[in-house]
Amino acid sequence: MTGSVPLPEQVNNSTWHQFTTWMTSRSSWFGADGNAGVFHLLVQHIWISVLALGITCAIAIPMAAALTRWRRGGLVVTSLANGARSIPIVGVMLLLAIGPVGVGTEAAVIALVIFAIPPVLTNTYTGIREVDADTTRAAVGMGMTRLQVMRAVELPLAIPLIATGVRLAAVQVWATATIAALIGSGGLGNLVTNGYGLQYYGEVYGGVVVIAVTAIAVDALMRRAENAIRARFGQLVVAGF
Repeated sequence: MTGSVPLPEQVNNSTWHQFTTWMTSRSSWFGADGNAGVFHLLVQHIWISVLALGITCAIAIPMAAALTRWRRGGLVVTSLANGARSIPIVGVMLLLAIGPVGVGTEAAVIALVIFAIPPVLTNTYTGIREVDADTTRAAVGMGMTRLQVMRAVELPLAIPLIATGVRLAAVQVWATATIAALIGSGGLGNLVTNGYGLQYYGEVYGGVVVIAVTAIAVDALMRRAENAIRARFGQLVVAGF
């Protein structure tokens, strides 16, 4: 009968015990002995994600606006979006890490930008193309140039759909930035990689919980922002600008 009862050492070393110990330890959240805590890694994760999303918008939105003026722009957008989606993100990160870019944040950001461009590019293109033709003709009739029409009429009317693309890209970037820890970018993914490296599975599962909770929070925050933008700029669509 004695053999059927778990020894105290076995109980203490169980994954559940490791998980609860890690989650309730102050050092897990604030760091200790040179190891970064959750809050420090969270700041890194936010920085990587915001940087990647900002670069994505700076590239994809002007590109989509330019492609709307090209007759075959839709084919180009579809090809670029499908091509980017089919690229294995981990493979891109590893190629950048072992190439001239090297290990670190820069390689992670470049890979995340490639991954995030499709939803922003596609939604921006679609949003501008769906602007009512009578509205744009009226703006031209008022003496606006093509650039002025784009800046003052088409982009504002397309903002609700652009916001959807940015939200999708933001959630994708946040989740995928976890993998970037494999190439030394930092962020919340370090919790999982460090845990596996030390075979301390309490940290692995704790990291997974933190990543999942923050991803849900980011999605909820971006949805609220998108709804606010739609409520604000949707009035322009109803009014025909």
